[in-house]
Amino acid sequence: MARRAARNSILTRLVLIPAAILAFGILAAVAATLAGARARIASEMASGFALGDHLIRYALDDLAAADPAAQKAATARLAEALAQVRHIRVAFVAPDAEAPGPAAAREAAGAPGWFTALLRPPEMATSYPILVAGARRGEIVMKAEAADEAAEIWSGLVFLVALLGLLSLAIVSLIIMTARHTLRPLRQLVEGLDSLGRGEFAPLPDVEVAELAAIGAHFNRLSATLARSQADNRLLIDRLMSVQEAERKELARDLHDEFGASLFGIRAAASCIVEAASEKTVGPAQKREIVERARSVSALADAIQKQNYRILERIRPMVLRQMGLAEALRQLVETFRAQGHDIACAVEIAPAAARRFDEEASLTAYRIAQEGLTNVARHSGATRARVVLDVAASPRGEEMRIAVEDDGAGPPPELRSGFGLLGMGERARKLDGRLVIGRSAFGGMRVEAFIPVERAEAPDHSPTPAEPNGAAAVHDDHNAQEASL
Repeated sequence: MARRAARNSILTRLVLIPAAILAFGILAAVAATLAGARARIASEMASGFALGDHLIRYALDDLAAADPAAQKAATARLAEALAQVRHIRVAFVAPDAEAPGPAAAREAAGAPGWFTALLRPPEMATSYPILVAGARRGEIVMKAEAADEAAEIWSGLVFLVALLGLLSLAIVSLIIMTARHTLRPLRQLVEGLDSLGRGEFAPLPDVEVAELAAIGAHFNRLSATLARSQADNRLLIDRLMSVQEAERKELARDLHDEFGASLFGIRAAASCIVEAASEKTVGPAQKREIVERARSVSALADAIQKQNYRILERIRPMVLRQMGLAEALRQLVETFRAQGHDIACAVEIAPAAARRFDEEASLTAYRIAQEGLTNVARHSGATRARVVLDVAASPRGEEMRIAVEDDGAGPPPELRSGFGLLGMGERARKLDGRLVIGRSAFGGMRVEAFIPVERAEAPDHSPTPAEPNGAAAVHDDHNAQEASL
């Protein structure tokens, strides 16, 4: 897997592909040079051979007609002239010699033997008899020599390969430097993703490569969003724990102050009734005391029942289960008005929304409306507000829309969600819904939630003897936690 990743590396591809092209170019240059090398050597050998032939023939004519002194001078001139002719080797062969001896030998250096043998054309050689005063004095043997031209071609080829090799090395080095500089943002992005996996949301430095700058900007926005989401989650967890603790303290205080005192009063009244009833003769005064004590017990029981209803109403509104969401919202708005806020509040229920919804969707919409009105009273500075409940079709099916609007200051340019908005958003997301915050038709703020719903049948919620007024229908810890949100 590591080898495959190395082969698929962008840096490897950026280096190997140009390197392969440059190597192919060097090979093509070498092939082009060698393609005409044999013909070039043959041409040079033929040219040198022809020039040597003319020089030797002219010199032999002079030797045949000259005196001994002139012959010696002509021989010297011939040797000097032939020394200047390239690509030939000339030897003087005595009349009785079996093999020609070297004449003015010149060593051609540079080309390896295999290279010369590879490019050597067919051998060219001829001999010229030396006649002096009609007598044969030996012969001159001339052979074409490919070593000189092969050495020139070899040296040119070596220079060309070295030059192209250096240029290729420089180009590949520049490509590597450029690729490393260009791919640095990608390495930083990988490191940043690793940091995100570890829960670290540090932004990337500015990307200098224009094509990758957009990726860096998107990554930084993602990092900031994740950091904000993590902070919001921690805020919600802290808020949840603090609200749960506050709810426990309030329940404990209610149980101690209200229930405890009432139950103590019931015990005292019941003891007085028992004591009065146990006397042998019960007169009018004892009867009146028994009646007063019984009334006291009844009043204390009524107070306990009201306190119990108030606590259960805070945990989960009973009207929501008994009468439905529409009626619960109307009572919520009535309660909001009765609390003395200087805000004119209205509720609008669309005909399509005047029906029963499932319990989770109804409770979520109710809590969002409740928190929305709380935010209006605390933060908006509004003079009027409106709660809207509607049902509309969407690509996902039917959606309930619950909105709270006001004519206050409206959302700030950079809205920072607090506990209320975070809680409303999480409630909507829990049911695969969404929360949208914008400007209302009044010019203030609009908070609306879209919650997927299904039509639910209205269950029978008639109270039972064990559950007076239906108040004991909800009493588990899960409901208490939902109320604390």
